Amino acid sequence: MEEIYIDGIHEYNYLKTETKDETIHTLYYSDHVEWNSSLVGTKAIELIDSGNGVSIKGLALEEEEDYLKIEQLHIILRLHSQECIYEISPPSIKTNF
Repeated sequence: MEEIYIDGIHEYNYLKTETKDETIHTLYYSDHVEWNSSLVGTKAIELIDSGNGVSIKGLALEEEEDYLKIEQLHIILRLHSQECIYEISPPSIKTNF
């Protein structure tokens, strides 16, 4: 299990499990004082990749979600696509007119 830090605070624990048919990415709440003791160690969100698509447990995509769930979705999606490098930058300056 790996630790996920946000702004220097241990917020989540991450576990990647691979089986014959799927890869499961799971975020668990850490034992940081910010979390209620009933949440510590429980699943925050889980992404299951079957090789044909993904399903996400712990999120209702058809409903409005709070900012915490969206942050968890962002984290789990980035962990799922670790081979990719994403970059946002301003357009390059044109030098040839």
